[in-house]
Amino acid sequence: MPLSLPKSPILKKRLCSSTSISFKAQNTTHTVRAQGYITHPSSPKRAFNRILTSPTSLTSSSFHRSRAFTNSFILHKPFNSSIPPTMAPIDPMDSTTPPQIDRAALAAHQPIVISGPSGSGKSTILKRLFDEHKGKFGFSVSHTTRSPRAHEKDGEDYHFVTREFFNDLVKKGGFIESATFGGNSYGTSIAAVQKIAEEGKVCILDIEMEGVKQVASHPFFPKPKFLFLQPPSLEVLETRLRGRGTDHEDAVIKRLNQAKVEMAFAKSGEAPHDKVVINDDLDRAYEEVRKCIVEGEWDDKEETKKD
Repeated sequence: MPLSLPKSPILKKRLCSSTSISFKAQNTTHTVRAQGYITHPSSPKRAFNRILTSPTSLTSSSFHRSRAFTNSFILHKPFNSSIPPTMAPIDPMDSTTPPQIDRAALAAHQPIVISGPSGSGKSTILKRLFDEHKGKFGFSVSHTTRSPRAHEKDGEDYHFVTREFFNDLVKKGGFIESATFGGNSYGTSIAAVQKIAEEGKVCILDIEMEGVKQVASHPFFPKPKFLFLQPPSLEVLETRLRGRGTDHEDAVIKRLNQAKVEMAFAKSGEAPHDKVVINDDLDRAYEEVRKCIVEGEWDDKEETKKD
């Protein structure tokens, strides 16, 4: 009797119009010809070599001879061209496979980009948000070409990669934003952001202005929500920066000049921001951010740009 195979709840799907492949188990060659959705855990190239046929194609005996394939590749429902493709997850350490987007996961857990000048209060507000809503949000793990520091762990603090790997990922469109500072490159990959969404969390991206522009103009990554956090004035920001007591004078001046540029951009028609929050009172600003991110109350961004 044909053996019906259960769907795997943890594997994502790749849309495939037609498949024909052979595999060998205990000196018996099985040929698969089918149409439909195919699930796989990581690289399509690795998974394709371990395909299992549809539930109606294998007898119980041949299933037992090739059961090692069952957790890797299972054919599901018939192909329907009207169904939009839901792509497979990408391995963050794979720089060769073209990026594929799990749009369902990213739509259910839409990423949020938070930007703002140094001293605007981003770190304080985000720490409070994560503390009060444990398990709801996550930060993506960025890629970098710099060497790890003594306390840093690969895959946790950063994905530490070679220059060649990084450049290959840039060429295939695997980053939603990237930049080079002091000879080292840094980037936020599609895979890293998607991984957070597939874990059932909302990915928070804390990035600077140029990164915001790249994310907003990415050719195929689904548009996230954008929130800009700004101080009430440059004078207040200068007081905050000097009050830290951690920066030299030239660093303070540099941060203030950058803040002017970022605040001007936030008011321009080019800015993608869905919300601008003025942090003139920390508790009030936090509540405004929380309502946007947690409750989805995004006001008309034009109202927030008024002087």
